[in-house]
Amino acid sequence: MNSFDERYYPLKRKFTARSKKFTRDRELAVQRIRTSGSELVISKIRFPAASPENIGKRLIFTSDWHWHNSDRNQRILQEFSRFTAEFRPDLLLLGGDICDDADTLTGLPELLAHLSSLAPEVLTVNGNWEAGKRWLKPDFFAGLYAENNIILLENSSFRIGSLRFTGLPDISSINFRYIQAPPAEAGITDILLTHSPDGVVASDKRDFLKNFALAFCGHTHGGQVRLPLFGAVYCPGFYAGKFDRGIFSRKGYDLKMIVSSGIGEHNGTFRFLCPPEAIALEFVP
Repeated sequence: MNSFDERYYPLKRKFTARSKKFTRDRELAVQRIRTSGSELVISKIRFPAASPENIGKRLIFTSDWHWHNSDRNQRILQEFSRFTAEFRPDLLLLGGDICDDADTLTGLPELLAHLSSLAPEVLTVNGNWEAGKRWLKPDFFAGLYAENNIILLENSSFRIGSLRFTGLPDISSINFRYIQAPPAEAGITDILLTHSPDGVVASDKRDFLKNFALAFCGHTHGGQVRLPLFGAVYCPGFYAGKFDRGIFSRKGYDLKMIVSSGIGEHNGTFRFLCPPEAIALEFVP
């Protein structure tokens, strides 16, 4: 294998046998809320707390903002901010692809400053759009997040009380690698954060996922264009539309993988029957 293949190998490999271990979940109920006139859907999930300390804790997950500061971006941001103010999350999780094209990067500091004000703690991972901008300095996004008090998880973990978050870069990144899973600890709920379901499947090696209760990811945009009875017309990723959106269970584990339809779309594209979505999760008895 030459150096080029070594660099981009994660992009070229499918893990078909591993993907078969994930099936659509039928246990967790999802309440989809869309207020009159709103473009944003909130998918509310009540998740059983493994520790009494977690009961009542709330988090919001969003992904794929693809920020280009359009009027539509601004409307959805206002809707998202209003809901967040009412929901009062303890944590805001960002699933990558915060940026869009190169000419929109100047608008990111203002967006990140606003998002960081919406919750006491904000955690993020990089997506494929961040990984793809290799002409930027390697620490460009890390510095941008740090300036706005947002914690970037890149092959690392961060613990808040009895919640422990582990973040992986997108599978397209040269930084994507197999890391050692956090050791199981009594009373600790482990949560995985990465950009795409492909990354979750790829990391399912040597019992890495065994102790995780939740995995959050996006990337698919829910297909972005969906047809009645058919579903997503096209869905990016290794496994076509299998992981388009929703909740999936990993056979043999207690893991629930939550795939969000995301917030934005690429500049110049549109959504059809697939509105922007944020995930709002509360730990309950």
